[in-house]
Amino acid sequence: MGPTLTEATPCADHPAMTEAPPLPLARFTIVEVNDEKVPLCLRLATSLAAKIAADLGADVLKIEPPGGDPVRTTPPFLPQGGSALFQFLNTSKRALVLDLKTEAGRAGLARLLDKADACLFEEPASVAPLLRASRATPIEIAAFPVEMDAAARPVSGLAIQALGGLMHMVGEPERKPLKLAGHQASYAAGLTAFTGLAAALAARDAGQRAPHVRVSLAEVMQWVNWKAASAAAASGTSPGREGKESEFQIVPCRDGHVAVVYTVTQWPAARALIGDERLKDPKFATRPGRRKHIAELYDIITPWFADKTRAEIQKTAQSKGVPFGPIFSPAELLENEQYVTRSFLAEMKHPAFGKLLMPQLPVQWNGRSFAPRPAPEIARSELAA
Repeated sequence: MGPTLTEATPCADHPAMTEAPPLPLARFTIVEVNDEKVPLCLRLATSLAAKIAADLGADVLKIEPPGGDPVRTTPPFLPQGGSALFQFLNTSKRALVLDLKTEAGRAGLARLLDKADACLFEEPASVAPLLRASRATPIEIAAFPVEMDAAARPVSGLAIQALGGLMHMVGEPERKPLKLAGHQASYAAGLTAFTGLAAALAARDAGQRAPHVRVSLAEVMQWVNWKAASAAAASGTSPGREGKESEFQIVPCRDGHVAVVYTVTQWPAARALIGDERLKDPKFATRPGRRKHIAELYDIITPWFADKTRAEIQKTAQSKGVPFGPIFSPAELLENEQYVTRSFLAEMKHPAFGKLLMPQLPVQWNGRSFAPRPAPEIARSELAA
């Protein structure tokens, strides 16, 4: 039922095999429950965790409410119509519509759970007690820790970024904080939920009854931003938006912008790359010295980039062991050497939308990659009471 493996550039120590190995999660069955009136930030996290499992071979059955998962009508949209977000988050799954407000719908769900290894759902789900009591290991995604008793509190991805301290660090110091683009809180929580799911499946595989697994978006945001909180505890000052005082900055070049980044050990190579004698001044020899004189440092560095393209800068910097990073637009990634060489964007034939380019999981298995199958459509034959 799961996806297939496609050829990719073999790893140096994992030569391509003549036959595709079994998919790693092919022996597991997972139910993803999409109840009505669930905050989008939680739904996306659940769907991502289940998507990863499905692309890795698990038989994932997506339970949708009458009318379908609301993400089916959530932007951004494909040129052919339909939600690109839904297509990405639901590859390689099957779908079934159940009206969980009815006794028949709940009974049908209970029968499916009896045959499943795990179920993924959000804390506000009306059928949460049924899911938690089932044979399938419950993997629950919530907005806040269970101690906060926050199941009924309204929540959004923007609010989670704000509450997690992350937005305090993004932007310019003289301007208001900025949110990260996309659904970063949801996706980080989805990856975390898949980690819990994988651990639960491993426990079941070992003959153990895996315990209830719970992930909260608020805790995930604090976890991924752990260094800022640790620094605040140690120094009494919260790291914030440094702007032109930042050690690493964005500088303009001939055709765009480049991120100036280097480690302490890479500073001599970066200094040699720029080739300005003023950088040999002892005040720039140490990291504290460079931080203290950061404005003067960038006055010297910035002109080197002005007459060069991003490609020229990247090629020259990499040849010297300096990780300066050109800033690409999403459209430019379609022709990026790394993605093209890896065939990372797999061409997928969708029955309703035709050819779609879909990113594969960023995982190689014995030198091969996982090619997703199209997200499920809701056909009349799949409707259930």
